[in-house]
Amino acid sequence: MAESYATSDEYRSLTGDTSTADDRVTAMLEQQSAKLRAECSIGANDVLSEDQATLARGLVCDAVRKALSSSNVPWLERTMDGVETSSFSANGFQLSVDLANASGAAWFDTSMLKALKRSLGSAQRMGWL
Repeated sequence: MAESYATSDEYRSLTGDTSTADDRVTAMLEQQSAKLRAECSIGANDVLSEDQATLARGLVCDAVRKALSSSNVPWLERTMDGVETSSFSANGFQLSVDLANASGAAWFDTSMLKALKRSLGSAQRMGWL
């Protein structure tokens, strides 16, 4: 099995997520690590430099956090997973709430992904040579 770019302890340290079960975090980190290898054409046996490994760790931890963080509205004191928009009204007042990432999808930060690809020599560049 190919390596994960982050451990559950590193994930917790970077994201502050202490409520998600370790086995779920570990599985998601492995999945996102595989996705990152495919995205960047990193071979299973390729060794990353310290900087590249740091970028990879940040990318997979951030993607997993996005997927695992529940959509909640603190003052409602409940999660609203799967909800994209909701509106509430009481006593003549109305409130609309739009929630981001209601599907729980994981995606990589574009800027960090470009930096990793650039360090791997696989980013496209335009300009004068």
